[in-house]
Amino acid sequence: MNGQADNLFIPVARLADLDERGRAVVRVGEEWVALVRAEGRLYALQQACPHRGGPLSEGDQDGCLLYCPLHAWAFDVRTGASPTNPGERVRIFTVRVIGDEIQVAASGRLRAL
Repeated sequence: MNGQADNLFIPVARLADLDERGRAVVRVGEEWVALVRAEGRLYALQQACPHRGGPLSEGDQDGCLLYCPLHAWAFDVRTGASPTNPGERVRIFTVRVIGDEIQVAASGRLRAL
């Protein structure tokens, strides 16, 4: 991946780079981002849990909920919201797949609301 932007999207990985759970960790600018497959779609979210910085990509998953491996805070990969800790969120990023190339929006990222 050359990391150059194409209409705000940058190539970050290929589908073959996802592990057996459908996950990978990539760099988008200065931020580490977790790629997570849930319900047949690919999502991109902030890798570090806002609580203690736990690596979200290493946590358990139940449908669209991804759990931090340190203290089990849950985050919805679609929205970034935490149903277990109201008011807590992680940043989510727009992701698209072109052929087998995974692209994430660099400056078009969605801020946690």
